[in-house]
Amino acid sequence: MDRALRLLIVDDDTVDRRICRRALARLDPPPTCVEAETAAEALQRLGEADIDCILLDFRLPDMDGLELLARINCHDVEQRVPVVMLTGADDVSVAVEAMRRGASNYVVKDVDARYQELMPTIVRHALRDRELQIARWRDEQALARYRGDLSDLAQRLMDTEKTTTRRLAQMLHDQLGQTLAAIRLGFDAVSANCAATANAKAKEQASRVSALIDDAVREVRQVLVTLRPPLLDDRGLVDALDNELRMQPLARDDVELRFEPAPALAGRRWPADVEYAAFMIAREAIGNALRHANATRVRVSVDGGEGSLHLRVADDGSGIPADLGRPGHLGIVGMRERALAIAAHFALETTPAKGTVVRLDWNAA
Repeated sequence: MDRALRLLIVDDDTVDRRICRRALARLDPPPTCVEAETAAEALQRLGEADIDCILLDFRLPDMDGLELLARINCHDVEQRVPVVMLTGADDVSVAVEAMRRGASNYVVKDVDARYQELMPTIVRHALRDRELQIARWRDEQALARYRGDLSDLAQRLMDTEKTTTRRLAQMLHDQLGQTLAAIRLGFDAVSANCAATANAKAKEQASRVSALIDDAVREVRQVLVTLRPPLLDDRGLVDALDNELRMQPLARDDVELRFEPAPALAGRRWPADVEYAAFMIAREAIGNALRHANATRVRVSVDGGEGSLHLRVADDGSGIPADLGRPGHLGIVGMRERALAIAAHFALETTPAKGTVVRLDWNAA
């Protein structure tokens, strides 16, 4: 040890305190021992000086050791003092209970005072365990801060995405959409005027141009649907997912798509960010099942209540391909980040040739 320890011995028996001092004197360098006969006196000593470790007798005149232990451990981990419980041979079960409540260790005071041989080692272990506990606590605090920062970043990214896609959708609808509508009206007017005089080749070219205009209008509408999920803002997640699945058979009529919302969800709404994240995760999972896993059956289920939402997308496809499962794939990373942004739990289970299950579980804080 680099410095002399300051130890607090809490015991109403003078002889036992003397035995503890003599045993602890073998520490190198010898410690400074502060003594207390009662729990009240022990709390006073703790407030007066920095104590490195407490040796606490269970039987005190004003309070039992478990109650005093609870008061000592009511602080944050960094401010707690390691406690070694001192007990008689008939109090071992109490000492074990004390360890469950945060004591570092215990020493049984046998009648021959052989326990004093163990005390220096037990104190060293208690101090080392405290250092490990503080290090683990600090790591947990750092991890919590990191997760919080990551969640804030994901939330900001999702907010930016929503704002950007909303603006882009508005521009497509108000500008490109209106331009295509004007082109359609103008082309139809010109075609009507020229229909009587146009030859067969001109009519064929006009027909091709008309088809191209129809394709452009249809593609713009599809982009709008992709950028701004229909019904999500006005009707909510359940109706938006139902519409999303109903649109899929237009392109894939060889896949069984099943949507199974819980009956109690009729009219249920969740926070806008939660609904948006859940919808985009479901859309990504459905797309992966159809485009990459060659699924023939996709089942989407939704359940939850006022403060909870549970989404599950299961398919019978070939599983997540290697290039989709690797770290860094934007589809899976995107789903995880969306879940992180709303502080939800995301899970993905995949088995080759047996399908994939994507789960999202959100609970209000």
